Amino acid sequence: MNREEARLELDATTLRPQDASSEARAQAANDPELAAWLEQRTAFDESVADAFQNLPVAPGLRESILSAAYARPHKSTRWLTPTLIAAAACLAFGWTLFWPGNSAMAAWESESLAAVAKVEYGVVKLDEHAATLEAVKKLLNATGCPCPETVPTKLAGLPTYGCKRIRVDGRAATIICFELESGKEAHLVVMSSQNLCDCPAQDTPCFKSAKNWSYASWSHGEQAFILATTADEAALKKLFGLV
Repeated sequence: MNREEARLELDATTLRPQDASSEARAQAANDPELAAWLEQRTAFDESVADAFQNLPVAPGLRESILSAAYARPHKSTRWLTPTLIAAAACLAFGWTLFWPGNSAMAAWESESLAAVAKVEYGVVKLDEHAATLEAVKKLLNATGCPCPETVPTKLAGLPTYGCKRIRVDGRAATIICFELESGKEAHLVVMSSQNLCDCPAQDTPCFKSAKNWSYASWSHGEQAFILATTADEAALKKLFGLV
């Protein structure tokens, strides 16, 4: 079993690790990068599963489904089976669509994007709410959280929703959420760049994509940044004055 085969198997069994083969588990045990990816992916899957578990269920839904399932033969229930299968598939695999990271990324990039996805899709809530970057920075400075020393000018002028304190690669980090003109969001992750593995270049954003996300990473001084959005790359580059 090669590394990619092990990753695919482990990816499919994060919520039931006992179902993974001994070969896949051994591969993760002997591959630190794969093990780190698996730990982050499992944490993400568990948090999304918990979010689904906590979704409110409409009163009488169970009774309605059972009633339809046991309806008399002359009543068509052809819709029932495919609909229930589709619903189960969404619950079982839906969060896989939300996961933007992969094992080829630097660990801090993967962890940052996973945290951003949780905020974007409502799996976790913001810690603080504020309408401007300056207001967010005051909140962060008051609590000693990582706060951006400087951001692209066009980004700084956007309205904000607030911020979320997280940990990335064992270090404190902050997500700041901005409102784009298109109605979409852009999420800035900031952290210390000291001893950061695969630290991005100084003041030179590197543009990448992962699933339906576009993101840029760069560093400035002693801080590292990721700016991620589900808008297209042109919208992202516009924030850097490149379009």
